Parts: sequence; structure tokens; C-alpha cells
Amino acid sequence: MLEGMTDPLASLRPWMEGIGGLRQADRIRRGMWLHRTLPRPPIGTTPHTVVHHQGKLRLRFYAPAEGAPAGQTVVIVPSMINRASICDLEPDRSLVAALAAAGHRVYLVDWGVPGPEDAHHDVSYILLNLLERALDRAARHAGRAAPNGEVMLLGYCQGGTLSAMFTALRPDRVAALAVFNAPVAFADAGRFARFVGPDVFDPEAIDPDRLVDISVMEVAFKLLDPMGVSRKYMALDNAAADPRRLARALARERWLEENVPMPGAFAREFIDNAYQRDRLMDGTWEVSGERVDLSAIRCPVLICAANRDFISPKEAVLPLADAVGSERVRTEVLDCGHIGVVVGSFGPRVFYPLLDSWFREAATDSGNTEEPVR
Repeated sequence: MLEGMTDPLASLRPWMEGIGGLRQADRIRRGMWLHRTLPRPPIGTTPHTVVHHQGKLRLRFYAPAEGAPAGQTVVIVPSMINRASICDLEPDRSLVAALAAAGHRVYLVDWGVPGPEDAHHDVSYILLNLLERALDRAARHAGRAAPNGEVMLLGYCQGGTLSAMFTALRPDRVAALAVFNAPVAFADAGRFARFVGPDVFDPEAIDPDRLVDISVMEVAFKLLDPMGVSRKYMALDNAAADPRRLARALARERWLEENVPMPGAFAREFIDNAYQRDRLMDGTWEVSGERVDLSAIRCPVLICAANRDFISPKEAVLPLADAVGSERVRTEVLDCGHIGVVVGSFGPRVFYPLLDSWFREAATDSGNTEEPVR
């Protein structure tokens, strides 16, 4: 037993020995106690500077390591519905730190936490105002390291979907596009597609003048994986004897707990056009009167899917390869889950080196071989 913790099941303990279900309940109970009482470690600690801000958005710059081979200008676009700190969770499992250490100029789009005044932001505003201005600033800040004002985009989850949409709308602004766990074929988008499908959910119920509250998002993700909560508590109990493992688990918990609301106008439009009408794949989605035509993407493209991802299953991710107009497309199906790819041990072992080498290859393919400026 954990020191100082009373044991309400002490009288039943003799009958519980050897009974798997009751032992598991005991582990869950201990994990719940750890989850409730232990402080969360700091996250997002990699040194950086904020080089641009607009409303709640911040563009964070991570300078390339001294002495590393000169790399490319990479802008990372995470999902809007979670904190950007997923890309910088721990010093040794940090996407931004790894790419900067490899010599790349790294910019992270931190969407921030929207307030009631941001509820009216729709897809057009997100793509052609917030994101486009952030990319403009990254290119200006990079100077000659972003020839012709082009940057390389790296989009994660919904951020990957938005990155693909932006590249289709502004193909001259993107030198190369890499996405991972980013759904585009929403008819095959798995559990979440069923959760907000046309037979069960009416997007008109979302008020475009209000935020989609955090509590709604929390319930939705718990329903996607009902057994995930119990597994989480058991994992905490398993990690209790190892301070390093416990700190890792709590860092991930902190990120999971720090949910953000979503602008109602954006949520309404995105769910309707993506999950209910699948308009991205058939090319009928219009943003400010412009059709989002994925075949307009002709730069080098990397598409990564995870074979244990139920949020963005590979069936929803990989069709982007056939939809783009580029002849320089690489696909990878990785042996990991939706967030394990970036914060698990898989990241530094496999994923980060894969991205480093691909960005360098893409620079040659796109003709961006000018020596980047430190």
C-alpha cells in the first residue's frame, strides 16, 4: 500500500488473493490516488523565442543547434483541439528539440486558448488569416533560409489536415508537405466519424457564436476509448516504482488534461464538410470561395499513418497519396499509436530521424538547395 493511504478493502484482502478482477480493481484504485494527488511536471521547456503573435496564436522559434548540419525551415502545425506542447513534452522526447538539434530552423504554431471573442473564427479565418500570416512571418524570420518565401510544413492530426488544405490553396507557399496521423478521407475516419456522423449528430446544433466547451471535448474523447481511463490508472500504478516512468506518465497526463475549447464556427464547418460530407476528398469544399483541390499539391509529400491509431486510422490518412498531384510522394505506416509516434520512445528511435532525413531529401527534390542561414 502507498504510505498514508487507508485501505477500505483490508477486511476483504484474504479473499482477494488470486482473483484477477479484484486485483485489477485494486491497481485502478491506486492509480486513481496517484493521478489525483501527484503534481504534474513542467512541459514545453525547450528554449525558444516567440517571433509572431496574432490574437491567441503564438509562433515559437527553435534555433538550430550550433555545429549541426544546416537543415531546412520547418513549420509544425499541431491540432487546434489540443495544446501545442505535445510537440515538446519532455526534453528527450521533443519533436521541436530533435529537429532543431538536427540543424533545422523549427517554428511551432501554438494556436493558444480561444476565448468567447474568438468563437466566430471559421475555417477560412484559421487557414487564410491566422495560418497564412504565421507562415509569412516564419519565412521572413528565416530570410534566405526560406528561398522564395517557401517553408516546409509538418502537420499533426487535425493540424495535418489543415496543412494539406492550406498547401492546396497556396501551393506556391510550401516547399514540402509532411503530415502524420492526419485524416483526409473522413468516410473511413473510424470511431470519431461514427460519433459525429450525419445519423447521430446535427452540426447545426453548434452555436457559431459560442465556443465548444472543454467538457464536451473531454466527454467525446472518453467515449472514443471507454476503457482508456482504467488502462491509464493501471499504467500509473505500474509506473509508481520507477520515478522516471512515473514522470513520463504524468507529463502525458498533464497534456491530456489541458484541453482547449474550439471556436463554434470552425467546429460547425469542419464537422459538416469533413466528417459528414467528406468534401475534402471529392474536391467540393470551398474556403472563401476557393475550392480546396488536393491535386494542386505538387511539392514533395510525406504521409505517415500509425497502425494502432483509432483517432485517425490509416484508412483515413493514406488516401492523401492518391489525391495529391505530386509525383514525389512517400507513405509510411508506423508501428505506434496516435500520440506515441511523437511522445513515446518510438519518436527519438524512429520518427524524428525519419523526418530529418526526409526534409533533407525533399529540399533536393524541390530544388531548395541553397545553404540555410544560421
